Amino acid sequence: MASLQQFNILTIWDHIFTMSLVDLGKRLLEAARKGQDDEVRTLMANGAPFTTDWLGTSPLHLAAQYGHYSTAEVLLRAGVSRDARTKVDRTPLHMAAADGHAHIVELLVRNGADVNAKDMLKMTALHWATEHHHRDVVELLIKYGADVHAFSKFDKSPFDIALEKNNAEILVILQEAMQSQVNAHPERANPVTNPVTMAAPFIFTSGEVVNLASLVSSTNTKTTSVLTVPAGQVAEETIIEEEEEEEAEKLLLTKKPRMEEMTNSVEESKEGSERELLQQQLQEANRRAQEYRHQLLKKEQEAEQYRLKLEAMARQQPNGVDFTMVEDVAEVDAVVVTEGEVEERETEVTRSGGTTECHTGVSIETVSS
Repeated sequence: MASLQQFNILTIWDHIFTMSLVDLGKRLLEAARKGQDDEVRTLMANGAPFTTDWLGTSPLHLAAQYGHYSTAEVLLRAGVSRDARTKVDRTPLHMAAADGHAHIVELLVRNGADVNAKDMLKMTALHWATEHHHRDVVELLIKYGADVHAFSKFDKSPFDIALEKNNAEILVILQEAMQSQVNAHPERANPVTNPVTMAAPFIFTSGEVVNLASLVSSTNTKTTSVLTVPAGQVAEETIIEEEEEEEAEKLLLTKKPRMEEMTNSVEESKEGSERELLQQQLQEANRRAQEYRHQLLKKEQEAEQYRLKLEAMARQQPNGVDFTMVEDVAEVDAVVVTEGEVEERETEVTRSGGTTECHTGVSIETVSS
């Protein structure tokens, strides 16, 4: 029972001690952020660990980022890592260079910080100083041996970044450093470069007008022209960029409506020709129908005339019985028996049989086809 109570007490004290260490570490981070040197010393004297926050930021990162020189000096003397890495591999030197704290940069480099350390983007402190236009930091890093030929993950050197940012002053500094490093290390005269490759470096001299377009290879799609005024004056540069792809897209966009208009006009012309053809066919059909109607009317008139003629002929016959049989009008094969022939036949019959029938005024017509 006593051993169990002793175990519980030790567990509680261990928990309290652990909680106190975590709390001390958080307080140390906050003191370094605010630049409270005395608080930093007190916390370290009480055993505060060199912990980091959830991003991997150490007390030295915070002191370097916010420009607290004395706090950074205290931490370095206490033995904190000068090249500590965050979760994106940034060192305190990256922080100080990006925020333009030249005195912190010099302190870190003099205490052995890696001047060419690269973060997750393979950016060095010189890349970040150039990115944020910190001319004094660029000069300081070059002084301590920063590699001006280093390339980032995006295949860009500090010179490329300065060219993109249109910073003529930093361009001049980097150009001079490139010339110096090429002279000191001839093997760097033809480095493997990105598609935006650089020609042989040259030095800007006083009173010279230099065209930086020659530093960009023909493989680049942009046409760049840079004008630098003589030394001692504010350098200005005019950059004219013409994207071939954009021009091609614009040309395509201008041609597309024309093609659509031509297509529409062709379709309209086809529809118009088809419509005209249909109208012609309809007119031809109407004309033929009119001709058929005229022919039919003419036939009806002829039939009516023929009927009237037959009626007139019937009225011209003598009184009596008129036997007319019409079987076919188209082809007529007629046998007509006149009154004289009937009398002759009657005479023959009388002679042969002795019986006489008188048929007077009788006209027998037999019409057969």
